[in-house]
Amino acid sequence: MGKFWKKSWGWLKQLFGAGKVPGSGVVDLADVVEAEAAAIRTRREAWFADGKGLGDGAPWFGIGLSGGGIRSASFCLGALQALDAFGMVKRADYLSTVSGGGFIGTGMVAAMTRHAAGRGKTVPYAFPYAGLSVGAGAGDGAGTSDGAPQSGQPTENDIRDNEAVSHIRDHANYLMPHGVTDIILSLCVVARGVAVNLFLVLLVILPLATITILTNPTVRNLDTSILVDVLTWKFGQAFTWWPDLLNAFPLSKIGLAALVVSLIVWGAVRSGGRGWSDTASGWGVGTVRLVGVLTLAGFALELQGPILKLFFGYLTQGETTKATIPAVYAMLAAFVAATAGFRTQLVGWIEKGLAEPGVGALLRSVLSRILLFAAGLIVPFLIYLAYLGLSLWGIACVGLFDITHPENAFPLGPSFIGNPWTQVLLMAAFVGLTVFHGAALLLTQNGKSTLRLFGKRLAALGYKLPVGLAAVAVALACLVLAAWATRGGPPVFRFASPLDWQEASYLVLINYVLASLVVILSAFLFSANANSLHGLYRDRLSVAFRLGIRSGRDNAVGPMKLSQITPYAPYLLVNAALNARLAAGTQRESMRVNIQAADVEPPAGNRSAAPPDPAKRGRRAEFFHLSRDYIGSLSTRYAPTTVMEKKDADLTLPAATAISGAAFSSNMGRANIDALTPTLALLNVRLGYWLDNPKYCDTKVEDLSPRLPWHDFLRAYLVAEAFGLLRTDSSKIYVTDGGHVDNLGLYQLLRRKCRVILIVDAEADPAMHFGALVDVERFARIDLGYRITIDFTAMQKAAARRAQAKGAHAEDADPVHAEHFSIGEIDYGGNDKGTLIYVKALVTGDEPDYVLDYERRYQSFPHETTGDQFFSEEQMEAYRALGFHALERALTTTDHPKWAPGWASTPEPEPPSGDDPPLSAPPSSGPPAVTADLAQACAARQEMAAIKKALGIDKRGLRG
Repeated sequence: MGKFWKKSWGWLKQLFGAGKVPGSGVVDLADVVEAEAAAIRTRREAWFADGKGLGDGAPWFGIGLSGGGIRSASFCLGALQALDAFGMVKRADYLSTVSGGGFIGTGMVAAMTRHAAGRGKTVPYAFPYAGLSVGAGAGDGAGTSDGAPQSGQPTENDIRDNEAVSHIRDHANYLMPHGVTDIILSLCVVARGVAVNLFLVLLVILPLATITILTNPTVRNLDTSILVDVLTWKFGQAFTWWPDLLNAFPLSKIGLAALVVSLIVWGAVRSGGRGWSDTASGWGVGTVRLVGVLTLAGFALELQGPILKLFFGYLTQGETTKATIPAVYAMLAAFVAATAGFRTQLVGWIEKGLAEPGVGALLRSVLSRILLFAAGLIVPFLIYLAYLGLSLWGIACVGLFDITHPENAFPLGPSFIGNPWTQVLLMAAFVGLTVFHGAALLLTQNGKSTLRLFGKRLAALGYKLPVGLAAVAVALACLVLAAWATRGGPPVFRFASPLDWQEASYLVLINYVLASLVVILSAFLFSANANSLHGLYRDRLSVAFRLGIRSGRDNAVGPMKLSQITPYAPYLLVNAALNARLAAGTQRESMRVNIQAADVEPPAGNRSAAPPDPAKRGRRAEFFHLSRDYIGSLSTRYAPTTVMEKKDADLTLPAATAISGAAFSSNMGRANIDALTPTLALLNVRLGYWLDNPKYCDTKVEDLSPRLPWHDFLRAYLVAEAFGLLRTDSSKIYVTDGGHVDNLGLYQLLRRKCRVILIVDAEADPAMHFGALVDVERFARIDLGYRITIDFTAMQKAAARRAQAKGAHAEDADPVHAEHFSIGEIDYGGNDKGTLIYVKALVTGDEPDYVLDYERRYQSFPHETTGDQFFSEEQMEAYRALGFHALERALTTTDHPKWAPGWASTPEPEPPSGDDPPLSAPPSSGPPAVTADLAQACAARQEMAAIKKALGIDKRGLRG
C-alpha cells in the first residue's frame, strides 16, 4: 500500500507540477529544454479539451513580449487581450518576456497561478485581463476574487475593463503611485545608497591619505622626497652632495633607470639562441611589468607633494579661498548627478543623431557625448579631490604642534583628528568589529568554510605567497621607517599636556590608521544588493502588477516564488542579461596569448562552436533566463530554481521581473557607456542584481574554486561594478535587463526551436530600424546556425508615410492598414522550418479616434522615450488600444478585409495548403502600387490563416 501511495503521489506531482521534477544538480541546456517539454505536454493534456490530439506532433508555439517599460507593458496588455480573444494565449506553450513586456507577462502568469491554486485539473481556463464585452451577455465583466475572470468573446472589438485591468491603470504611474510620499521615499533610498557607496570609497582614499600623512607630517616634508627624508635622518647630510638625483623625484628617476636597464637586458637575452629566447620571454615580461608598476607608483607618490603644497598654500590664504574648493566640488557633483539623471534623454539624442540626418540632431548627439564623457571623467577627479582633502587635514604647519589648539597645528583639518578621545572611540570600534568578524569566522559553519576556502586561495598562489608576504613585510617596514624618519624617531608618549610636535603628529597618524582599519572592517557588513534600487523597484512592480500570493497558515500575502508558478499558464521564461566583460577563468589566463597553441586545430570530434566569449566579441553580456524549473545561462549552466531560492530568499517572481527590467544600471551589457560606469555605480543608479552563480548552486563554500576573483573574498562588489570586473566564474554574477542583449525575448524561443513564434515589439524605434530584431538575427546565425528571413520594408514605408500625416484618418480601403505585422521564415537547418510573426507598434490611421488624437498631440507616439515611466490614463489607453488593434488586424483572417474593395460579398477563401498557389488580389481600378500592396497584404492574411489552422486555433479558441 505504501508503494501505491508513493507512486500515486509521484504521478500527481508530475501531472500538476513541472512534469520532470528537477534534481539538485547543475544541468546543461538540453536537460532544461527536456524538462520544459515534459511540462508543456502535461499542460496540454491536463487543460485542453483536445490536448492529447496535440501531443508532440503539433508545433511549439511561443509568444515574446518586448522590453520598453510601462510603454511596452501597456501595448502588450492590449496585444494579450486580442490574442486571448482568438484563443492564442491558451494555446501558447512558451511566454518569453523582457523588461516592460515582463511586467504584464509575469502579472498574467501570477494571476493564473492564484486562480489555479488548489483546484487541480478541474479549474476552468481564465485569462486575467479579458474584459467581458457589453452586449455579450456576460455580465459586467467584474473580475473574480483572484483577478482572473472568465474569457469573454469581443463584440465589435469592444473590450471592457475588468478589475485586474483597472488596478493596472491605477498604478500606471507605478514608480510613484502616492505622489510626494513616494518621491520622498525614493530619494531617501537613493541617498542611503549614495551614502553607503561614498563610505565604501573611503576603502581606497583613506588608506592612501594615511600613507601620504605618514610620509609628509608637515608642510616642510612636501618639498622633498621620502627617500631624501630617510637618508637625511639616517646619515645626516652625507648624501647632499648628489643633488641632481635626490632633490627632485629620486624614486621616479631610479625606477626609470631600472626600467631602461631591464629593457636592454631583455633585448640582449632575446638576441641569443632559440633556447635563450624562449626562456627569457616570460622572465622579460614579468620583470618589465614589475619595474614599470613600481616606477609609476613612485612617481605618483612623489607627485603628491607638490600638488598638496600648492593646495595647502591656496587654502590657507583666508576664509574666502578656503571655501572655494568645497563650492567647486559641490558644483561638479551637481553636474554629475544631473547628467546621470538625464542619461536616458542624452542617450536618446545620441541614437537619434545616428539615425536621422540634420545639423540639429548631429549637434545634440555631439553635445550629449561630451556631457556623458565629462561626467565620467569628473567622478574620478572628485574622488581624487576627496583624497587631497583628507590628506590636507592631517598635514601640520611647521613648529605649531600645540594639541590644545589643533586649529593652529592643523589649519585645514577638523579638531577631532588630533583629539585623544577620537583615538579611544576608533580603538573601541576596531576592537568591536574585530571581535564580531572573528566570531562570525570562527564560530559559524559558513565562516569556517570561508576560512578554509581562503586558505586554499592562498595555497593556490604557490611560490607567489611567500614572495607576496615578504613584499608586504618589506613595505610595512619601509612605512615604519618613513614614519620614524619624518618625525625624528620612534614615538615617545609623555602623556602630558600640551603634547610636543612629535606626539601630536603620531596621534594624528594613529587616528588615521585606526580609521582606515575601521572602514575596511565595516565594509564587510554591507551586502551586494541591500543598498541598490533593486528592492524599491521590485516592490513597486509587485504592487502594480500583483506579483504576490497568499500562503501560510494565516493566509498572509507575500511575494510569489518562481517555483510556485502554475503549469496551468504558458511556460514563462523571464529574460535577463548576464553582464561579463572578462572571459571565464582568471584575468591572466584570459589575457595570455599562446601563438603556437592558436595555430593548432582542435582534435577531431571536438570542433563544435564554443559558447560566445562576451569579452572577446564585444557583447559584454550573455543570454540568461529565469523560469519555474531552472535558472542560468550557457557559461554558468543551469541550476534548479528551488535550489537557487533556498540560497537566496529574495529570489522571487517580483525579483525576477525587476531584474529583467533593470534598464538603468552601472553595467548594461552591449548598451553600456564605459565612461559613466563608475558614476552610475557611485550615484547608486543600480537596478541590477548580484545573484548566486548557478554553476556553484550545489557546491559547498569550502569546495569552491580557489581561483575565485579577489572581490568575491573581499565582498567588494561595488568595486567590481564600478570598474567592470565582472566574470562568469565568480561566486556571484551581475544580472540586469534582458534588453541589454535581446529586447524581444526571441533568442530563447529560437533555442527551443519553436515552430511558430509571435513577437510583440513595442520598443522605442522611431526611425523603424528594427535594431532589436536584426541583432537577434545576427546572434541566431552566429550562435545557433539558424537563419531568419523576414521583410519589414512595408512597415518602414508605412511609418515614413505616417510621419507626414500624424493624427489624420486614413481611408478604410487603404492597404496600409495591413502593415502592423510581417511574417518571416526561420530556417533551423535541414528541412526544419519555423514561422515568425512579427508585430510592431505602428499607427496606420484606422485606430480609434482617441488614439489618433493622442498621436496628433504627441508626435513621438508610439515611440515615446522609455525614460517616461509615469503614464496617465490617456497615455496608457492609447498604447493598450494600439496593441489590441495591431493584433486584431494581424489575426483577422476569417473576415474579409475592410480595406479590400469589392470583397464584402466574396466567399471566404480556404487557407492555402500543400503546393497550392496563394490567392491573388482581385482586379482593382486603383494605381498599380496599390494593387501590388493589396496583393501582398492578402497573401500575408492567407499565410496567417494557414498558421492558425496548423495551431488548431479558430475564432472560438483552441479546438472548440
